[in-house]
Amino acid sequence: MRVSLITGLIFYSLLTGCSSHIRPQESEVLSKEEATKKALENVSASLERFIEQSKENKDSVRLISGDLFLKANMSLLEGDYLTASALFKHVASLAPEDAFVQKKYAVSLIRLGDLEQAKLVLEKLYGQTKEEKVGMILAGVYSGLDQDQKSKDLYQKLLVQNPKNEDACVFLGKSLALEKKMNQAISKLKGCAAHNKESGVYHYYLGKLSVDQGKLSQAQGFFEQSLKRQPGLSQSASALGVILEEKGQYKTAVKVYQNFLSSYPNDSQILNRMVQVLFATERYQEVIAYAERLCDLEPENLNLKVKLGVLYTDAKKYPQAVSIFKDLLAAAPESDKILYYLGAIYQEMKEYQLAIEYFNQIPSSSGLYSDSSIQMANMLSTLAQNEFADGDEKKWQSKFLTFVSSKYEELKEMRIELSVIKAGFYEGVSQFKTAMEIMMVVQDEKGFSNNHKFYLASLYEREKKFEESVSLIKSIIEIEPKNAHAWNFLGYSLLNRGIETEKAFEYIQKAHVMNPQDGYIRDSLGWYYFKKGQIKKALGHLQAAYAKVPDDVEILKHLATIYSELGDYQKARVYLESALKFAKMPSEKQSLSLSLEKLDSTRLPASDK
Repeated sequence: MRVSLITGLIFYSLLTGCSSHIRPQESEVLSKEEATKKALENVSASLERFIEQSKENKDSVRLISGDLFLKANMSLLEGDYLTASALFKHVASLAPEDAFVQKKYAVSLIRLGDLEQAKLVLEKLYGQTKEEKVGMILAGVYSGLDQDQKSKDLYQKLLVQNPKNEDACVFLGKSLALEKKMNQAISKLKGCAAHNKESGVYHYYLGKLSVDQGKLSQAQGFFEQSLKRQPGLSQSASALGVILEEKGQYKTAVKVYQNFLSSYPNDSQILNRMVQVLFATERYQEVIAYAERLCDLEPENLNLKVKLGVLYTDAKKYPQAVSIFKDLLAAAPESDKILYYLGAIYQEMKEYQLAIEYFNQIPSSSGLYSDSSIQMANMLSTLAQNEFADGDEKKWQSKFLTFVSSKYEELKEMRIELSVIKAGFYEGVSQFKTAMEIMMVVQDEKGFSNNHKFYLASLYEREKKFEESVSLIKSIIEIEPKNAHAWNFLGYSLLNRGIETEKAFEYIQKAHVMNPQDGYIRDSLGWYYFKKGQIKKALGHLQAAYAKVPDDVEILKHLATIYSELGDYQKARVYLESALKFAKMPSEKQSLSLSLEKLDSTRLPASDK
């Protein structure tokens, strides 16, 4: 029976709904892939019969082949290679002389992994057309089937046909290198380079071969020649830069990347290299612009975004850093690292409540949990101290103490650190005895370091328990007789109490000999000379101390005192204001404010008072 064109096309449309040809019981047994394959076989067989019946009608053939080609091509683009190859097979049978269709059929077979069938199609097509592109595909198929000699022979024919065929030459060069025929490989690539003077590809692969042989200087020369021939070849710029980096010539590598990017600013391969080398060499200010550009080109590169966020943080560009990490958090909402970064940034911005909110989301299973707990305790302490100074209701104090108590039980390994924070709060509100007692509770625990002993000793000093403080510091000296800070502590303690001044000087001088560059020890020496009335000598030591530790409140107060003594009230005020800026504890801030008021009162003329 003859099938009409319209009836046939309707029948074909029904056939393309593959799943309709599988009975329910079959689809239950077969896997999805097997079911699809069986459906395509059924459709293909029916379609073949339909095409045979329609071949006498030229219009029908033209319509069917056109429609099949469109559907096959769409399947190929969508990655459905099984359907594509099945449909192209029929298009190819309808148009056996159409080289373009045959090539598409071969490509669909390659994508499907059916190299044997693709080889048959391509051998026939290449025999008919001798087309270079077809030959290149066929040579690749031979290589995929481990028919290396056939592949090399065909590449050689193609190279004779077109001496500028880069892919054929490179393949032959690499094949010879793999066979350990290095001299022949180099000769082949150099010969191709002589035929194609505009291409830098050959010198790039010559450089790669030299790298494989460990001949880095020779490789460097090849990569440089490659860039002279083809300045836009990013592979050569990258390879040249990597060699320079391996040689430790980072500045020269950066220049190579900069020169390349000046002409090709959006090359992601070179931008990546530039970001890596600048980041590795800690040139953080310079790297930001390149990292920003690379982020625009690679918005899905999360590792790069993390780097950029860290760079923004380091450059104190906190709003940009927050924006980056919030984007990252949207992509990875349970990432403890991103939560930690956001908490740390808000902490730097002194937006403590937001910082606590992010730190608080870090789960107890995270390696960052303990540290985030410590950071929260520190911030709650600051909020509580500020609240105490302002005379407000004590809601933050209550939250702080409750939080520290809960963590004290939960994080036993952090008890000393939590005790330091708790003691710091009470010290900040001038409750020195309570602070001292808190530290005394943990002084026998493992992990109570010299720094903790120094802190407890300073609290003893505030409570005028000098015997205890001296005993504690001497216990450090017994174990570490060359501990300069311990000797300095003893001397400064005597100096502040106004007793045994010469013994104090002996201790401080001893510390100075052990560590002549230490700013705190220079401060003690300066203060000794001030007490002795040797103002100029005192000023020299204190200025040296300030150069080493410009943010130390005690050093700034000492400088203010000396300049006030010299009658230079303007400089005295500058140092007091700096001390006030760096002071952390409310009690300390209050004391400095009173000192400023007293200074202003002293410097006013009698008629203005």
